[in-house]
Amino acid sequence: MNETTESANRTKVYAYLRKSTEENKEGESRRQQNSLEYQKRSVEETARKNNLEIVRTFKDSKTGYKAFVRDGFNKMMDQIDQDGLEGEVKGIVCSEHSRLARNFADGGLLLWYLQCGLITEIYTHDKKYTKTPDDQMILAISFAMDKYASDVIGFRMGKAWDIKVSEGQPPNQHRRGYNYVGDEGKKVWKVDPIYGPLIKELFAEFATGMYTLDGINDYMVQKGLVNPITKKKFSKNTILDYLRSIEYTGIFYHKGVKHNGEYTPLISSELFYKVQEVLEHRSHPKSAVGNDYAYSGGLIKCDVCGGNMSGTIKKGITYYRCLNRNEPCRSQKNLRPSYLREKDIDDEIKKVFKRVQISEKDFEKFSNYVSQLFEDEKSKYISDLRIFKMQRNDVEEELKGYTKELMNLKKINKGERDDLWKSQEEGYLILMTDCSEKIKSIDRTIESAEEMRNQLPKVMVNFLDALRTVGDRFSEASPLNKRMIVRTLCANFKWDGKKLVWKWRKPYHVLTNSDEMINWLRE
Repeated sequence: MNETTESANRTKVYAYLRKSTEENKEGESRRQQNSLEYQKRSVEETARKNNLEIVRTFKDSKTGYKAFVRDGFNKMMDQIDQDGLEGEVKGIVCSEHSRLARNFADGGLLLWYLQCGLITEIYTHDKKYTKTPDDQMILAISFAMDKYASDVIGFRMGKAWDIKVSEGQPPNQHRRGYNYVGDEGKKVWKVDPIYGPLIKELFAEFATGMYTLDGINDYMVQKGLVNPITKKKFSKNTILDYLRSIEYTGIFYHKGVKHNGEYTPLISSELFYKVQEVLEHRSHPKSAVGNDYAYSGGLIKCDVCGGNMSGTIKKGITYYRCLNRNEPCRSQKNLRPSYLREKDIDDEIKKVFKRVQISEKDFEKFSNYVSQLFEDEKSKYISDLRIFKMQRNDVEEELKGYTKELMNLKKINKGERDDLWKSQEEGYLILMTDCSEKIKSIDRTIESAEEMRNQLPKVMVNFLDALRTVGDRFSEASPLNKRMIVRTLCANFKWDGKKLVWKWRKPYHVLTNSDEMINWLRE
């Protein structure tokens, strides 16, 4: 029998592999690191024994306990549904049925596909399930038993963590900056001597407002904040997760309730909420871009690879070049765009600005447009202010609750104050301090929002007064001022080595009576 005939006689199936424990945010697998490789060998052996042809393999590294969250599983089921009853793939092979589902929703979908004929067989290392009533019942019972086992484990773990929380330990065994140490069942958080100081520096530096998330990540890499496994920098989302983690203040949440932790805090509540303001753009961070280059800081993109153009000075002349960090510029030198002189950019922008004329008709149209725009912006600020004030009221109520609990504690024990009493008092004081710092942060946010709401019309009036002279002013402006003017009026600068293109920002595009991109040849 030739290979083609043998392949035609084999039953076509999809293979499914699932590692039961998700990777953490640093990309480190906490358990079952070899699980997927073991399952791969298992399904290949099952396929050989049952004369199966694996058409495609789907993989997941997520729990099977939650429904509809596994991308690989969802794609496989969608593919089966798309193939329909006429599809050539009629089976699934996996190492064991628990890999497929530990919840009634995903398990029920598999059983429905089996019942209606979209799937005719499910193969595991020791059994083949078909659409017969007996096999469907056995598979349904198996899924139910798997869910029960997960529920029991989850219940026991929940009880164990309730006990740990009562002892002041967070329901999280992995937090960069701390080590989880001690005897089994008695482990506690201890400050990591290497990463603890780095996390403190991360918060202190980011609170200055001098950095973007990418910028602070690059800065901290130089200080040693890197993944201990790969020795590379963490992802931007990981850094964001660190900066949003209130656990570093010595406070944590469990089941929606705030708790005072019995471990050493790395930062103060004041610093934590200052960082949250920077993250939410509620403060006014200083520009991390120096004054030497007017168009640095991501203002101009390479049109070949999409990367930022960076400033450099050669023989006293300022140029902008692609950093060649992205493909195809990274590997193909012949595709890299030529350098772009800053003077060429200045001259063309200045000429375009000088061509801008405001007639009475244009001025009226522009003013009406801006007026409407500001009304929308004002509405947004008013809505935000309402939300901020509601948040402040919620925190005030929380603070009153802790104050009341502390007063009750003092009434209960007016005499001897033992260590437990002192510990409870300290806990309430820490929680009250956190509320106070959060209220201060919200107050600063409210003040900033109200100031911006009132300044919006004034900013535009000042701009309109100076618009007729913007071309002349641009010639003598400092690099910083040029950057501010261009960022205000223009957007989407791209350089391909021959031509620079850009757009007017809204609402300033009304000035040109055009939405088309402006461009010029380098020469």
